[in-house]
Amino acid sequence: MSLQPQTAFQHQKKILIDKLLAQTGQSAVAVGKQYSDLFTQQMTLILKQSKPDINPKAFDIVEEEINAIMDEEFVINDSFKTMMYPIYNKHFTEDELRKMIEINDTEFGKKLIRVMPLISQEGMLVGQEFGQKLGPKIQKRITKRFKEEGIK
Repeated sequence: MSLQPQTAFQHQKKILIDKLLAQTGQSAVAVGKQYSDLFTQQMTLILKQSKPDINPKAFDIVEEEINAIMDEEFVINDSFKTMMYPIYNKHFTEDELRKMIEINDTEFGKKLIRVMPLISQEGMLVGQEFGQKLGPKIQKRITKRFKEEGIK
């Protein structure tokens, strides 16, 4: 049995994954920019705290170098795609990828892409608030049980 059909299949699936990543704002360029911004913000904060009197040119250098590295890794070396292909390959068939792309091309799909991250973020916030409200109740019940069991 020839490996060529498998290679062609994998190539087609990678093309579909690329399209899906682009539709959902997870292209190599977009993700690289997110990482660049995050690393630049963190490094700038660390520099400001550790060396308050540092030459302001240092911040430009930090940003330039981080941007260059992210571009090299995410765009030129395709590191992001290399990490994402196996994940999407594991969870979705080629047919499922096509269906997701088709849905994402509709107005409804575009709305899903736009609002799902907001819903996830809001869900995490209400989950945290809920957890904080449960904390005292949990502590009270555990303290009561410890007392009943003679645990100090």
